[in-house]
Amino acid sequence: MTNRALTQKTPLDKIRLRERRKIKAKNKARSFVVNLFRYALIVCLSYLILAPILINISTAFTYPQDLGLSSSVWIPNRFSLENWHVAMLTINYKEALPYTIVQTAIITLLQTLCAMLAAYSFARLKFPGRGLLFALVVFTIIVPPQTFMLPQYVYFRNFDFLGIFTALTGKPLNLLGNPASLVLINVLGQGLKGGLFVYIFRQTYRGLPKALEEAAYVDGAGFMRTFWGIVVPSSSSGLLTVLVLSFVWNWNDAYYIRLFDANNTRNLMLAYTRAVGSVDEAISRISTQVPAHYAFLQKNPIYEAAIGKTAALLVFLPLVIMYLFVQRRFVQGVERSGIAGD
Repeated sequence: MTNRALTQKTPLDKIRLRERRKIKAKNKARSFVVNLFRYALIVCLSYLILAPILINISTAFTYPQDLGLSSSVWIPNRFSLENWHVAMLTINYKEALPYTIVQTAIITLLQTLCAMLAAYSFARLKFPGRGLLFALVVFTIIVPPQTFMLPQYVYFRNFDFLGIFTALTGKPLNLLGNPASLVLINVLGQGLKGGLFVYIFRQTYRGLPKALEEAAYVDGAGFMRTFWGIVVPSSSSGLLTVLVLSFVWNWNDAYYIRLFDANNTRNLMLAYTRAVGSVDEAISRISTQVPAHYAFLQKNPIYEAAIGKTAALLVFLPLVIMYLFVQRRFVQGVERSGIAGD
């Protein structure tokens, strides 16, 4: 049989080739429709999320007298920084920002430390009731914090430890309105989302090889030395995840701040909620601090709404800046946390 006869296609081969081409064309069309729907869904969701933020940014840079104009919605007719300055004055930004950063950082470190120690104990130590106690920790993730509001309020209103303060002073301590209450509640592991952080750390530690810890024990290292020298450096991704989440949630938290330290005028979130709750009063309070050449529009609802939107941008701007520095490691930590097990 010649080569020409071997390469000659039969009618059956031609039919099969046409069928394969049809199937390939259908697969391409189906893939195109799926990708088109996927990108359209991403664009729509992105617009729903970003549109309010972009409008707030445009409003913040709009000259006060141009607010409300139909021609100055996305791109301001006249750019101005007046709204930023006025919003900073209404929430006492220069004083509240550094105070809130330091306060949130302290709370974050204490909460992370408590969650790390508790999670490592759950992951490596074997003691009676370990499963039940961990189930209770997970249960705190489900139960809303408002459920514990009254007991926590009463406890810190009449704070005492084994009757020591009552014996010394004749009455318990009142920690309400004292920043020490926020520190204490995080040291005791009852801070915001504390159960979730314990769960993340526990899953991270369970994914670490035990051989490293066993080698450290053989070399004479104790429980805490092994933890700080071997486990913590090996779980940097989970540590960064908890640090970022704890910082963001405590930064935006107004529940515990209002419950335990409601009179704190230097907390940024409290200052923001007070200013937004009554923008006209907040603007009137700073009328003497505003430069004379500003277009300071008092009793103007559109202007008051613009100041409120600008204040909101000032509140979450530090979080955006922080996330730009840690986004890659944070995403990696979220992907790894909670996946590995025994």
